[in-house]
Amino acid sequence: MVRRFLGVVALVLLAGCATNRAEVDVDVLPPGNTQTPAPSNGKKVFVSAVDERVFQIKPDSFDIPSLKYDDIDDKSITERAIARKRNNFNWAIGDVLLPKGRTVAGLVSDAVASAYRQAGYEVVSTPTGGDVRKVQVRIIEFWSWSGVDGVLDKGVRNQSLLQIKPAGASEYSVKTLVTENAKVVTDSVWKNITEEGLEAITQETLKKL
Repeated sequence: MVRRFLGVVALVLLAGCATNRAEVDVDVLPPGNTQTPAPSNGKKVFVSAVDERVFQIKPDSFDIPSLKYDDIDDKSITERAIARKRNNFNWAIGDVLLPKGRTVAGLVSDAVASAYRQAGYEVVSTPTGGDVRKVQVRIIEFWSWSGVDGVLDKGVRNQSLLQIKPAGASEYSVKTLVTENAKVVTDSVWKNITEEGLEAITQETLKKL
């Protein structure tokens, strides 16, 4: 019994000890082997995203992007921020950023572009050419967070809300939420949940095409 209690205490302390900033590299995963892309429809698109997320210092809920005082207006930080670390008392103890040179806008753009490729579009790297349709993505929400769901479990979630406007077509919304459980929220957990969120964006966008 004593040994089991000490094990519980160790896990609790470990879950709340990482107080520094983490940099986590995240990728948009390629479609699985079971996914067959649609035949080419002969259409070309250029996908670009704008990060319109609003950060707060002490939000009322954990799904709202948050940073400490000095960082909330620093674009070099906000454009890379994907999550906020919290301990077992749900106190903010650090944040999670993409590495320098990577941005949330870039990842979301790639996730949306993956949907268009799977739908049979050719995604081009420049918007030049009269036959290229521009697809503009506004990122209203994209955030990963955790919260204590039990004595030893944490619920880890990623949520997004996008407004997507293809040139010459109606604007549409994409909203996603993915969840997983973890005993300890490590950098690999932040990577996994954020990549699952990007995959959800791809799949929900594909449903609209």
